[in-house]
This record gives sequence, structure tokens and C-alpha cells, in this order.
Amino acid sequence: MKICYVITKADEIGGAQIHVKDLCIRLQNEGHIPVVIVGENGALVKLLTAQNITVKILNSLVREISPIKDIICTWQLRKLIKQLKPDLVSLHSSKAGIIGRLALVGSNIPVIFTAHGWSFANGIAEKKRKLYILIERIFAHLTDKIITVSKQDKLLAIKHRVADKQKQVIIHNGMPLPIVAPDYTMRQQHTVIRLISVARFSEQKDHKTLLLALSQCHIKNWVLDLVGKGKMESELKKLVAELKLENKVNFLGERSDVEMLLNCSDIFLLISNWEGFPRSILEAMRAGLPVIASDVGGVRESVRDNHTGFIVRRGDVTQLAEKLDQLMGSSEKRECFGRQGEAIFFNAFTFETMYRKTKHEYKALINSR
Repeated sequence: MKICYVITKADEIGGAQIHVKDLCIRLQNEGHIPVVIVGENGALVKLLTAQNITVKILNSLVREISPIKDIICTWQLRKLIKQLKPDLVSLHSSKAGIIGRLALVGSNIPVIFTAHGWSFANGIAEKKRKLYILIERIFAHLTDKIITVSKQDKLLAIKHRVADKQKQVIIHNGMPLPIVAPDYTMRQQHTVIRLISVARFSEQKDHKTLLLALSQCHIKNWVLDLVGKGKMESELKKLVAELKLENKVNFLGERSDVEMLLNCSDIFLLISNWEGFPRSILEAMRAGLPVIASDVGGVRESVRDNHTGFIVRRGDVTQLAEKLDQLMGSSEKRECFGRQGEAIFFNAFTFETMYRKTKHEYKALINSR
């Protein structure tokens, strides 16, 4: 099989970028031919080229809406895909999904769109939601199959009449097996509780609620590592200073050693305004960490409330502070939740499970032609 992936962003390594990278590496290892089209140079391009995976940079493929650039990009992408002659095109991110499907109008190449969290998810401004719903309704007709990474997203698409259940298939994100097993004994010896959050600094993530909650916690022997980058970083650093938390919050930037950082931590946090099905939570479960996460998107499909961690209401500072105090106050509960999360990861959320289901959809669509 020759599979062409299209994704806009390459300068940051988020869930969609890792998803594409992992699939490409596995496909290539099995003798298939993956090709990736991106809108810019960056970390994703470096990771792919290091594995000898073909990457094409299309500078007109930008995330922001730009009518002239989008028309040019559609034509350029159509021409490039025609040259590449893939058996199937797999589109990732909302913008790539729109441009990619327009570029393939009239072709006989099967196309899959993977929604890594819908652009009209709960938590997004109402005017934007209505516009994105209308756009996705139109473009769903140009799609052979839509992969949703959570049941919640599939139901959301059905609710808003974007796509019916037959056109959609749920394939939860999956992570490769850990390099190093969790060291629960080491964590029991920590005198300072290490909290960690892996999330870019954007409107989607709610670092403000997290920081405010931590400032209200009764337990004070903690330190927080924030992994990621984004346009809101300076604003959050200002808030940290206002809350007098400079000595307790570390901004680590984008890191390539996230697995090691997780293994050295005690509690994982993902406080968000909206989500699809967060891969970072799966990484934390794989590392045997208890998870505290906002009740958004498909979070409940991975985190079991009061079993592998706690699920808190979106934007609820008080509830988050209470749950933080509960987990920080009990090393036994942290280990219990962590072990139970690790077991669920191995049972349901490995890369092998995701890859097998995804490859099945690829083959079914290619054979249908």
C-alpha cells in the first residue's frame, strides 16, 4: 500500500503529529510506502526524515483561513497527490481535512479524514461551532470514511448531523509499549510530590484553572512541571508570578524525553476546555500515573473516575483543588490508581490495537475500488 498523509502543522509535536509519525514508521517497517505532506518545516519533518520517510512541504497549506492561499493550495495539493499516485489519502486536522477533500474531488482515490477532536467540540465559542458544523456537514459528503478517536466525537457528529454512524468508525488512539516499566517503589520515596502536565499553551488547554487550583491546595509540598510551548506561555508565566508560585512551577518547553519525565513524576494533570481523545493521558497511564483530567471530549473513555484518577468539571477551580489534595495526601491511592490505569492501558490502548484497526480500514477502502 502507498498511503499519503496530509497534515498542516509540523513545528509542534501534538497528538495528531505523533499519530501520523507512528503509523508511518510501522507501515514502512512492514514494506508499505507512507508519504507525508505538511504545511511547514519543523520537528515532525525531522522525525520522519530520520526514519527515511518521504516528506513533501507545501507552504500554502496553512492552518489559518486564507481564501487566496487556500485556492492555490487546493490546486497544488491536487497536482502533488496526482504525482504521488497513492492508494489512499489520510487527512489529519480540520484544515488539512477541508483542503485535502477539495483537492480529491473527482478522483478515484479513497480518502479518510481522522478527527482528532472536532472543530465544533463543546467548549469552543458558539459562533465558531455553528460555522464549523456547517463546513463539516458539507465536507463529510466528500469523505469515504471518518475516523473518530473517541465515542464522544462520533456521537457529537451524529447529534449535529455531520455524519451518520455508518460513515464513522471509532478507533481510539494507541501508544507504543513503554521503554521502561513504572517504578512504584521509587515514587513512594518522594518527599516532594511531582506533578506533571504535557499540553501546549493554547486556548484549548486550561492551565489557568490548574494554577489557581494549586494556589488553593492545603498540601504545599509539590512541584509542577509544564511540558509544552505555545502563544499563551508568557501570560501563564505572569500568572505564576502573581500567585507567587515561581519556585514551584517549571516551564520545561517541548521535550523529547516525555516518557522519562513521566516515570519520575507522581501525578499527571490534563486540565482542558475541550479535547478529542488525549494521547497524553494514555502516556501517563502507560507510566503508571494517576490522572486528574477535565470532563471534556473522550476523557471518560480512558480515565475511570475514582479508579484510575479523578475527572473534574471544566473550569471548576474548587473541585480541582479538592481532588489534588486527595491524591497528594495519599501515596497509597496514587499507587493504586496508577497500577489500575497501567492495566487498562495494556488491555485497550496499545499502538498494536490502534494500528490493526486502522490498517483494516485502509485495506477495506482500497479493495472497494
